[in-house]
Amino acid sequence: MEGKRRRKKKRHSKVLRAAGLCINALQVVASAVLLILMMQLNVLPVRYTGAVIGLTIFLAILMILMQFPRKTRLAGCILSGIFCLVFILGDIYLARTHMVLSDITVEDNNYKVDQIVIAVLKDDPAEELEDTLIYNFGIQKTLDRENTDTTISNIEEQSGTTLNVTEFDDLASMAQALYDGQVQAVIYNAAYDDTIEETVEDFTDQIKVLENHEIRTQTQMTGNDINVTQNPFTVYISGIDVYGEISQTSRSDVNMLVTVNPQTKEVVMTTTPRDYYVQLPGVSGESRDKLTHAGIYGIQCSIDTLEQLYDIEIDYYVRVNFTTLRNLVDALGGVNVYSEYEFTTHYKNGGYEIKKGYNFMDGKKALAFARERYNVPGGDEQRGRDQQAVLKALFEKVMSPSILTGYLGILDSIEGNFETNMGMDQIASLVKMQLADGSSWDIKSQSVTGTFGNEYCYSGGYQLLSIMYPDETSVAEARQGILRVLGLEEDAPEAVYAAENILKNMASEDQPGSAAAEAGADGLDTALGISGAW
Repeated sequence: MEGKRRRKKKRHSKVLRAAGLCINALQVVASAVLLILMMQLNVLPVRYTGAVIGLTIFLAILMILMQFPRKTRLAGCILSGIFCLVFILGDIYLARTHMVLSDITVEDNNYKVDQIVIAVLKDDPAEELEDTLIYNFGIQKTLDRENTDTTISNIEEQSGTTLNVTEFDDLASMAQALYDGQVQAVIYNAAYDDTIEETVEDFTDQIKVLENHEIRTQTQMTGNDINVTQNPFTVYISGIDVYGEISQTSRSDVNMLVTVNPQTKEVVMTTTPRDYYVQLPGVSGESRDKLTHAGIYGIQCSIDTLEQLYDIEIDYYVRVNFTTLRNLVDALGGVNVYSEYEFTTHYKNGGYEIKKGYNFMDGKKALAFARERYNVPGGDEQRGRDQQAVLKALFEKVMSPSILTGYLGILDSIEGNFETNMGMDQIASLVKMQLADGSSWDIKSQSVTGTFGNEYCYSGGYQLLSIMYPDETSVAEARQGILRVLGLEEDAPEAVYAAENILKNMASEDQPGSAAAEAGADGLDTALGISGAW
C-alpha cells in the first residue's frame, strides 16, 4: 500500500512538473513577445530597457528551476501563471499602442473626406433622391465645383436622367433661392453649413438631407525629417468643428502653433483667431478669407496660410475634433483648467457655470469652455486663450500618473479622432526623452489680436461676413516669440524689415481690407519702436 502511494505521488509530481514547464514555456513566449513589441515601439530609455530584459530573463530561468525540486513545483506553477498574465497584459497594451500610433500617424496616406449633400426644404414631400429628379437643383458656380460635378455625374449615371441645375455665385444666394422656390433642391459640400449660417440663420434646421455622397481624396502630407529630441520644431494644431471621423472636411476653428525646444525645455503656444482676414495661398489668389475657412480646402491650406502670416516653417500638424477633446479629458479623469473670467457658457454649449480661477472639468464641460466666444470678454480672442488653458491642463495631466490608470481609455479616445504627420519614431523618441530625464517644461502662451469688421470673403461670395483685421504689431511680436523658442531670434532692425515685407506682400490696392493693411504697414516702425518684445 505504501509503495502504491509513493508511485501515485511520483506520478502526480511528474504531472505537476510537466504542467509547470508548459506554463514556463508560455511565460517565455509572452515575455519574448513583450520584448519584441517594446523594441519596436522604442519608447523606453536604455537603462529601463536593459532592466526589463534582465528581469524577464531572470524570471524565466527562476520559474524553470523551481520545477525541479518537488517542494517548489506548485509555487513555481502559480508564480509562473501570474507572470504569464502580467506579460500577456503587457503584450495587449503594447500591441494596442502600436496599432493606435500606426492609425494616427498618417505620413503618406492622408485622406480628405468631403460630404456632398442633396437637400430639400424640410416640408418638401420628397423622401428620397428619386423623388427629386425632375426638380431644379441649385449649385455653386465655382466653389467646390469639382466635387459637385462628380456628385452630379454619379446621380445622372445611376438614374439615367440629366439634372436641371441653376448656378449661384455664393452660398447665401443659393440658400435664399431654395427658400423662395427658385430651386427645389440644392447640392453642396456639408463643410459649408456654418458658412451659410453666418448669413442665413438656422439654414441646416430648415432643410432635409435626402442623400449624402462621400468623396475621398488622397493627399500627401509628409512631415519634416527632424531629430525632435535635439532640434526645435513647430506643430500646427487644427481643431475642426465637427464630431466623428477626423478626416472629414471642415472649417478649422482652432488654429494653434506649438513651438517646442527640447534642449531648453521651452514651449510657446501661439493662437490665431478663426476670423483673421488673410489670403489663402494657392486657393484664394489675391482675395482674402477667414482663417477658419482654410480648413475647408485641406490641412495644407491652413498650414500654408499660417506659414505666410508668421513667415515661419511649420514642421508637423495635429488634427483633432470635438470628439477628441471630450473623450481624452474623460479618459484622463477630468482636468483642472484655469479661467480668467467668471461666466456661463452659451446655451448651445451646455450652459455650464465657470468660475474665475481653477475649474475641474469633465469632457463635456472642457469642450464647452474651449468653444465659448459669446459670453466671454474679448470673444474669439479670449476663446483662443481659453483653448490654450485647456491644452496646458491636458499637458500637465498627461505628464502625471493619471496616464497610467487611464492608458487604454486614452488610446480609445484618440483612435479615429486624431491625426498627425509626425512619425511613430519621432513620437517614441519624445516619450523616451521625457521618461529618461523627467524634466519639467516652461509652457508659455501668446495670441495675436485684431480689429473686427465686415468684409467679402473668398468662400462667402458676395455676402459680407464678420472678420478680424490682423493687428500686424501683435503678429510681429508673436513671430518673435516663436523665433526665440526656435533659437532664431532676430535683431530688431532685421525683424522690422521682415515684418514690413510681410505687410507689403499682403496689402493690395484691389483687395478688400487693403487700406487697413497699408495703414498697419505705415505705422509699423513707430509701433515696433515702442514694443518691448523688439
